[in-house]
Amino acid sequence: MKTSAVICEFNPFHNGHAYLLQEARKRGATHIITIMSGNFTQRGEPAIFDKYTRTRAALMCGADLVAELPLTYAAAYAERFAYGGVYLAKAFGCTNELVFGSESGDADAIIKAAKAVSDSAVRKLMKYELSGGMTFAAAREKAVFDICGNEISDILGSPNDILGVEYCKALLSLNSAIRPVAVKRIGAEHDSHDTKDEFASASALRGMLYNNKSISHYLPDAAKGLYDASVLPDESRIKRLEAAFLYRLRSMSKEEIALLPEISEGLENRIFSAVHNGVSYDGILSSVKTKRYTMSRIRRIMLYALLGIEKRSLSPSPQYIRVLGMNERGKEIIRASEKTAALPFIVRYSDAAAL
Repeated sequence: MKTSAVICEFNPFHNGHAYLLQEARKRGATHIITIMSGNFTQRGEPAIFDKYTRTRAALMCGADLVAELPLTYAAAYAERFAYGGVYLAKAFGCTNELVFGSESGDADAIIKAAKAVSDSAVRKLMKYELSGGMTFAAAREKAVFDICGNEISDILGSPNDILGVEYCKALLSLNSAIRPVAVKRIGAEHDSHDTKDEFASASALRGMLYNNKSISHYLPDAAKGLYDASVLPDESRIKRLEAAFLYRLRSMSKEEIALLPEISEGLENRIFSAVHNGVSYDGILSSVKTKRYTMSRIRRIMLYALLGIEKRSLSPSPQYIRVLGMNERGKEIIRASEKTAALPFIVRYSDAAAL
């Protein structure tokens, strides 16, 4: 039994994801665990389809077991997102490899970059660059370039490689024996709105769905019927929450906003002002956004406010493994993990009620 884990959103599942799972099989994986975001994603937005539809797509297209990445990790910055996923992969106790997409396809270089960004000299220089107004990503890449050279810093210039660095950082911090495996990404680039042959990025596919365009050309055959049978999404779903967002935010004091995750450097003042001067959700986002504060970060903060998530409620690590779905090989993973798992499993509601 050789078990591979994949940390994912599958928002939605497409041919690129199918290729990643196929590559895991080609490299010897007999069993595949996917650790997937639930109904909200790292962008601070609702997923394009609900988590059970996306679970079925994953199981029909190559995964054996789908576990949910808890909300406070799924809708979080890259480091926390990666740490939560890696922690769960390790918690199964039977995971041999962590497989992820990568622009470079070079796991060794990604591991070196993970060690570099944790180096004290790099962190000190990065702090200096941040004080000059650089974004976090630019400051880190420049600090690594100045100290380690372009071979390693180049890894920090591509989104999937950056996430791979975060995975490797988590593996190192947890002293995990899980081996990172970087699969070179093919087809369209991450977040690109271009398509290439039968490949398109998840963000491009979401845009097509919002505009009532068919995405079937970019999906595995097994997923086509599943998505056709689901309620098609539209871009107005976040708009339906607009009144709730505005009510919640306008009812909060600056002190309450300051308690939300990812608030720092007086950002609560900027948000408070935007909330009381803006007339729409999008208007508030635009007013708060700066070069330093990304749109994804601001959307996540809005989501934390709506859902009542505060910094003090964030656990340092996941407390359970929630199984959203599995096939027969998935059941074998559960059996193999019965004596090795570091966390309790939630397969039925009664499992959660017993915790």
